[in-house]
Order: sequence, then structure tokens, then C-alpha cells
Amino acid sequence: MAQFCWLPRRFDHHVGELRCAKIKLLTEGGLNGYDNMKIYLADLVYDTIQTNIVVPLNIAYIAAALSQRFPEDVEIKLFKFPSLLEKAIKESPPDVLGLSHYSWNTRLNQAFIEFCKDLNPGTVCVMGGPNIRVDRDGVYEFLKKIPLLDYYIMFEGEEPFLALAEYLLSGKRCVIPENCATLIDGQLVLEFADLSKREKEIDLPSPYLTGWLDEFLRDENLMPLLETNRGCPFGCVYCAWGIAALSKVRLRPMHVVLQEIDYIAGFGVKHPVWVFCDANFGILPRDVKIARKIRDVMENKAFGPSAIQLWASKNSTERNIEITNIVSPEGAGGIAIQSADKEVLIKSGRGKINFNRLAQQINNFRENNLEVMTDILIGLPGETAESHQKTLCSSFDMGFGKISPMNIRLLPGTEYESLEFRNTYQVKTKFRPIFGCYGIVNGKYVFELEESIRATKDMTETELNRFKVMHWLIYLTWNLGLFKPILRFAQECGINPAQALSELQNNPPPLLKELFLDIEQKSMDEWFDTEEEMIHYYNIPENFNLLTKHFVKLNFLYIAKCYVSNAMTEEIRGALQGIIGRAFRNGTEDETIMKEIFKASTLIVSGNILQGVFSTRMWVHGRTAAYIIGSKNCADRDMVELEISRPPEYVDFCRHYLEVGGEPNLTEHTLTRFLEAAGAMDRLRNRVRLVS
Repeated sequence: MAQFCWLPRRFDHHVGELRCAKIKLLTEGGLNGYDNMKIYLADLVYDTIQTNIVVPLNIAYIAAALSQRFPEDVEIKLFKFPSLLEKAIKESPPDVLGLSHYSWNTRLNQAFIEFCKDLNPGTVCVMGGPNIRVDRDGVYEFLKKIPLLDYYIMFEGEEPFLALAEYLLSGKRCVIPENCATLIDGQLVLEFADLSKREKEIDLPSPYLTGWLDEFLRDENLMPLLETNRGCPFGCVYCAWGIAALSKVRLRPMHVVLQEIDYIAGFGVKHPVWVFCDANFGILPRDVKIARKIRDVMENKAFGPSAIQLWASKNSTERNIEITNIVSPEGAGGIAIQSADKEVLIKSGRGKINFNRLAQQINNFRENNLEVMTDILIGLPGETAESHQKTLCSSFDMGFGKISPMNIRLLPGTEYESLEFRNTYQVKTKFRPIFGCYGIVNGKYVFELEESIRATKDMTETELNRFKVMHWLIYLTWNLGLFKPILRFAQECGINPAQALSELQNNPPPLLKELFLDIEQKSMDEWFDTEEEMIHYYNIPENFNLLTKHFVKLNFLYIAKCYVSNAMTEEIRGALQGIIGRAFRNGTEDETIMKEIFKASTLIVSGNILQGVFSTRMWVHGRTAAYIIGSKNCADRDMVELEISRPPEYVDFCRHYLEVGGEPNLTEHTLTRFLEAAGAMDRLRNRVRLVS
């Protein structure tokens, strides 16, 4: 079947007719004449590849509220995946189509609005979500870009959607509800509600306890998403959580939160990971009680979670430690510092965050032998290449077990995306596809794009792009663990791992020099100067096919290259040995320790991903063991025994992705796709245990 490129048809005759229908609907009233208003609510994600997808909690809140308020007047269906929504619209177009709006589904939503209006011009199309500028000019420009969109709901969606439904059901000429934006005769109609007067307790029916999420809980591939509070008092300029309108922290009733945890754990389907979407879990004393409830179902309910994901509060140090010890006593904690430069943090809106408390929290994790992860952003306001390098060094000094440097995606509605911030910091941005966000709707190509920072007045694009190699080396050597023990050893010898990796980047051996140049070039080539340029490029069929089959995350691609070519790994090994070896004299204990670490490293990270189950033991110095397992408890012992093993579940996981008909499929492309799967990076490492 022929494929066609999807483009918004903003100016043709058909859209003009639909605009007239929209104006008539808005000015003459609602949907008078409908016995039951059919509402489709969709929280769409692309299902092109398997990623971490959560249940549609957001639209389920609206569904639960609608069915409570209008039990006899509305018929509601919820959707997560495009194919199911497309099928439903073809079979029976809705009266109202409501779409959640995020950076990963903007153009997908537009495609469905056009598709739905083609079949039923009278469908009222509504969007809502954080991916929009929140000033009147920003809302007006957004609505102009999507002429077939009837309403945009600002900020929290439940009350405005209820008011809009009542407005549409009434069939009367009346005032358009607050926080519902629309264009009438080319003019913006929008009355902002005073959100500061809202009650502290959120009075909404539970989407779980009312059964609206049951069909999604039956899917073991969807992760339960829970919310215990809303709002964020921290105004980070790059984040939509802490915008002024949503800064007040509001609570869901405690008894409802606890009942929801029990409900999901008793539903009968195992979901290994649950996600708590609070902006600052641990900000409230009651969060400790919630954590204890989570631990209870983890231990005592067959369908409780094996792990949870949450975003810890920025300043609640002691409480965060207590919560981590409850829900993840043997796991990892997460503290996103973003930058270690005080002035950069102030300019980024993170001046309220107490860095001393963060350091105290990190030290507590380390004292209890818990790994701590962090995120680092490049391109923050006021950040230079020098300050970013210092942040990377500080991340190692602070003891983070995983360090994830990343680009800043500019999100509409955040301060950093505003014209004022763009001008103040002379922000230069470019565009690239969002990984995994592409598909076909009604026979037409659809894909998403991100706008990210590529330069500021304080950091050139060349400087920013050059850090791509450094960031990749951190992923390979530290996060993956390929050379983590030897870099820990380097720290004890007075060499910061970031300094060692920087020296490796600046003075690489021949094979690595070629690799690093390729990484820098690929990193530059994936960006487009304008949104229009990228859309035009990927609307060409052969380019769209390349996008769907070959667009990958570069960190994974080059880790895969190292696995395919063992020579690259050996060059890194040799270079690091030379850099670290200069810190001590030959013939010393340090030299012996370094040799032991390199020997053990060949067993810790599986050189053969499809290796079968095995277990082996080796005797090493206590110091060597301390660097390998990341614990100083055995450092003062002469010799200790380590067990290195590969468990059956690791073997099964890797063979599931990397064997076809029982035969290995270890191409560079296949390995890259494998690394994109949740948990794949961890399966590259064998288990290490201190025996004695």
C-alpha cells in the first residue's frame, strides 16, 4: 500500500470548512441532541519499539471524574496505543477526542486530530498537558499552528475538562470555562483560573479504585504509575514541574494512596517495576509511611513490585535516607545534581537546593554500600566548558556509582524555553528525532522531534559537542563497569576518573583517535538547524525508513562497536594502564593491585554476551576486592576470595534478544538494539560476590 507523508493542511479548502464548523459549534453552544456524549481519551505513545511505558494515569483521572459527575450522560473509552485509537475512530468516531500532550506525542496528536476531523468534522478535539508555553501569546501561537484543535486545557486537567463537558452537554450559549483556551474568529478566548486558592487535599476519585485502569493493569508490559502529591516548590528553569502555577504542593488522601497500593498488588498481574510520579517523594513526613506500605507489598504480596522508581526530594536528607533504606535496602539511590557549580545552579533555579545536605545523603548511601546515581546536564545557564568538566570531576569525587550526562531538551512552558532566557543566554538550539517516536497513522508518516541546546553565550557548539566523547567514555568505563575498578583505584592514587578519561580523549592511540572523531561527527550530523528542515527530510520515504530502522542512541551504538571490535577495548585498557601507572613506581604493591584489577575486569564484564551459566572463584588482595565490589570493608585484609558468576536469568535475557533460531545474531545493529532494552546494560556484567 502506498504511504503518504503527514503534514498539517492549514490553508486548504477542506480545513476552511472544518474551521467554519468549529466556529459554529463554539458560538452556538454545545452538543445539544446527544443522549450520551462519546468521549475518547488518549495518552498516546508510539509502540514502534518496546520501551518503558506506564499506564495512562492522567486520562484515567479525567475519566473517573467524568463518570462520577455525569454517570448517565457520557460514554468514555481510554487509549494508550495509536493502533487501537485509529481502529476505534474508524469504527465509530467520538463526539469528543481528548489527547494528553507531551514532547513525545505532539505530532502524533496532530495527526489524530486531522484524521478524526476528516471522518467526523463535528468531533470536538481537546488537548491538555505541560508541553505548551503558559503565557497568553504562547497559547495563541500554539492554537494558530493547529487550526483543527478546538480547545487546549491549561495546567491540571480534571476540573477544566469537567467544566468543558458540562458546557458541551448543556447546548447553551455560555461562558467558556476557565483554563480552557480556544480561538474564535481568530481571537484567543482564555480566562486563567486562580490556582492559588485550591484546597491542599486533592478531592478526586481514584482511577485505580474505580476500575478505570484495570484493562491496562492486565498488560504486564505496562508499569503502574502512582501519585501521592502534586506540585513542586523548586523552580528549575529547564523543568515544567516547578512552574509558578503548579508550585503549591497538594496531597492526595492518605487512605486512598494506601488502598491503591493494595489494589495494584492484589490485581493478579506481576509488574516488576512501579513508578511514583511525585516531583519530590520524601518532601512530606507521611512519605515514610507510604514507603513502609510499599515495602510491605514487596515482601508479602505475590504481585507486589520487585523495584520502584521515584524522584527523591531535593532537601529532605534524613527522610530520603530512611525511605531508601525501607524500599531499596540493597539497591540504589538517585540524586540529580545537574551541576556542581554554585553560580550555574542559582541561574538554573536550583539555588534553594542545599548542596551540603545532598553531600550528607550521598555519604550515607556510600557508608551503607549503596550505589548512588546522578544526572548531569550540559548547556545550563552560565555553564562553561571548564565548569562542566569540574562538575564531572566533582561527580566522581562525591562517589556517584552511575553518572548520566545528557543534553537539555527545551520544553515549552519552562523558563529556559522562553524568549527572555533564550535572548539572555544567547541560546542556540537544533532539532533531531526523538528516539522510538515514529510510526504510521492512517497510512501517513508521523514522527516527533526535540529541540535541544547546542550552544550558549558561555559554551560554543564545538565545546559542547566535544563532550560527547567524554560522556560516552563515562557510560562505557564507569556506568557499564568495564573499567570501573581500575578508575576507583586511580582515585585512590590521586587521579580523578574524569581527569584520566579527559587525558585519554586528548591523547588517544590511533584506533581510538579515529573512533572519537567518528563519535563527534555522528553527534553533530544527527542535528538539524530548523524544525522545517528536519520535517522535510524525514517526510521523504527512504529517509523515514532509515529513521525507523537505523536511528539509535549514539552511546549504545559505540558501546556495541567496542563489543564487535575487541581491539578498541584493548586500546582503552592499555591507555588507562599507562595514564594510571604514572602515579606510582614499578615494583610496588600498587602495581600488583593494578595488574590484579585488570585481570579480574576481563571476567566482570562479559566479553561473550551469549556466554552460558558459569561460576568461578579467584583469590585477590583485599584492596583489589574493595575496588572491584565498591566496598572498603575488605580493603585491610591480605587476601580474599571472590566468586564471579553468570546467573541463568542473565543468560536467558541475552539469548532472547541476540539469538535467532538458536543461532547468534551479534551484528553491530542488533547489539545496539539489545542495549536499548531495559536492563540490558546490567546484564553485560557478571555477578561478583565476596566469599571470604
